[in-house]
Amino acid sequence: QAINILNKERKVTGASFVVFNGALKSTANLTAKSSIVEDGLMVQVLPDNMVSVRKALRNMENYLVGCGPVGASQPDEVVSITWVDEDKAFNIGIKSVLDGKAMDGISSLRIHSGPDMTQDRCLIRWTEVFLINTGDKGTPTHGDPPDPARAAEGVARSVCLALMPHLAQLKGEGLTPLAVRVCLEPDNVMYEAGSNGAALPPAYMNSLDCELVPVLHSGSLQGHLTLELVFHILDH
Repeated sequence: QAINILNKERKVTGASFVVFNGALKSTANLTAKSSIVEDGLMVQVLPDNMVSVRKALRNMENYLVGCGPVGASQPDEVVSITWVDEDKAFNIGIKSVLDGKAMDGISSLRIHSGPDMTQDRCLIRWTEVFLINTGDKGTPTHGDPPDPARAAEGVARSVCLALMPHLAQLKGEGLTPLAVRVCLEPDNVMYEAGSNGAALPPAYMNSLDCELVPVLHSGSLQGHLTLELVFHILDH
């Protein structure tokens, strides 16, 4: 059941996911069938047509799936797979709290279940990660590609542990939100941390060194990755 705005004709239906199912039976006498399933779209096609759909997706080619009775002059519905240019119109005008770097066109993930840690009357919360670089497509990799979410979670936990004893001081000095940017390249493994466009004071950087440096050099975080994690310090 699609959700409609009251007293307005629905022109576009958004979907959270699309599933192509190659289990449509020839006895159904249909070329293909589309239907709304929860908040997504299910497209059922004949097994032979599923081969063509997979090939089109693999080769990033446009493809049309006509839905309706076999032998009809026109399909009842058409599912169009269309490849478009990458959309970079997001995070426009957003600046890094670390150094003012423009985040225009850099994708990010909001974190809703990060590792909150508390100390006395304050807590530190990881709220967002910017995916500045998630892998050089021109560089061959061995094994599975890097998982930015998993790498970011490990870094976030280390940052929270390092700064937990200093939460009240950081909040008192107005150093919230703060950001930690990590670079994981074969010849360049490093991190930066700052707030309000400037690096954090040395005392906090020393604590970060103790927790982050071993993690970054442990080999558990591999691949060509540059991530920027954003943290807020809140009253508990």
